[in-house]
Amino acid sequence: MEWYHILLINLAIICLLFCIGMPIAMAFCSVNIVCLLLLIGPHGLPLFINSIFESVSSFSLAALPLFILMGNIMYESDAIGIMFDVVDKWIGGVRARLHVISVIVATIFSAIGGAAMGTVAMMGSSILPEMVRRGYDKKLAAGAICAGASLDPIIPPSNLAIVVAMLANVSVAKLLISGFMPGFLIASLILIYVLIRVKLNPDLAPAYEFKRVPLSEKLRSLVRLMPFSIVIFLVIGLIMLGVATPTEAAATGVVGSLFIAILFKRFTLRMVKNSIFATIRVSGMVLMIMASAAAFSQVMALSGAARGMVEMINGLHVPRMGMYAIMELIPLVLCCFMDQISLMMILVPIYLPIVNAYHFDPVWFWCTILINITLGGITPPFGYVLFTLKGTTKELTLEEIYRAVIPFILLYILAIAVVTVFPGIITWLPSKVM
Repeated sequence: MEWYHILLINLAIICLLFCIGMPIAMAFCSVNIVCLLLLIGPHGLPLFINSIFESVSSFSLAALPLFILMGNIMYESDAIGIMFDVVDKWIGGVRARLHVISVIVATIFSAIGGAAMGTVAMMGSSILPEMVRRGYDKKLAAGAICAGASLDPIIPPSNLAIVVAMLANVSVAKLLISGFMPGFLIASLILIYVLIRVKLNPDLAPAYEFKRVPLSEKLRSLVRLMPFSIVIFLVIGLIMLGVATPTEAAATGVVGSLFIAILFKRFTLRMVKNSIFATIRVSGMVLMIMASAAAFSQVMALSGAARGMVEMINGLHVPRMGMYAIMELIPLVLCCFMDQISLMMILVPIYLPIVNAYHFDPVWFWCTILINITLGGITPPFGYVLFTLKGTTKELTLEEIYRAVIPFILLYILAIAVVTVFPGIITWLPSKVM
């Protein structure tokens, strides 16, 4: 049997198992075991066990559950309410004021370990009904909330970036930092788009009589934001300065998030318990998926698929940027039907030999893929962020939410084009990591 037969059969079986509802990790494990038995026989099973052990025993991977714990503590302690209050005082009388607040808060929450679904759930149940009540266009509001909340896989700390870095054998620290500037580029594009839309059509947002806040009160409100800035520095600053590894920075971030909960009197044993249990559930799921995907990479190598793909692509003589465009288009389409983690587990082992063959900068390439994969959360028909918003609000139908996010999907695609033309947006900060 040729290598491409094995590859296509594996992918077809994995997709079939996904469709019938089998957990992602179990689907990969089943395919891996069957392939090893067919390729090597029973003697191949120890290879599978060793691959699982090596993929989850790395010290760098300890950052994953720590970042998840940090985000859960922020979520359970209702830190987002404090951010809303501070940002609200500084925005002033801008007509699209609540749009601006929602995007800024979502961006900040992404930078302190929030989860896209958690952020959109909080905003969908709190700020969206208020925006509709005040006369804001509900579709523009829903689109801005979904797009802003979806920045989490890009802006560090990103759990998905850690998984990709480990599978692609890229520096965890550099891939984490690489998403900082692209993330804020996308946030800026979202803000500019919303402000332009409201400027062209004032009916999208009501005229707002804003009670002027004294400068002294604004400055006092910044003091409440300082603890969050400290947490961001503990996570990002320590990595860039070379003082701490990503794992050590994640640990200090957890301590910082606990300090915030205590400082604002949100610390309870119930909050800690809920945060730990949620972290165990999510971390266990992600680590199982990652271990199975790493074993799938080994199957790809043993079957000759990795080498065969490189030889086939070299024989096609596809231009370098032409291949890059194809590799970006594939996840853009598949994201409409698969969740982010499942897709990354399939694509990374397939893409890795191609990235090496074409000598793409690994940090730049995988960061663009992360931006691309982020679209999976907001692309119809199966975007999990869209389902989360629908589950937390009665203001919109699912069809209205689908239509609302289309302009913001185009903004993400524009961002990919910008970082492709200007790769320094991604590579500059990682080059400063000590």
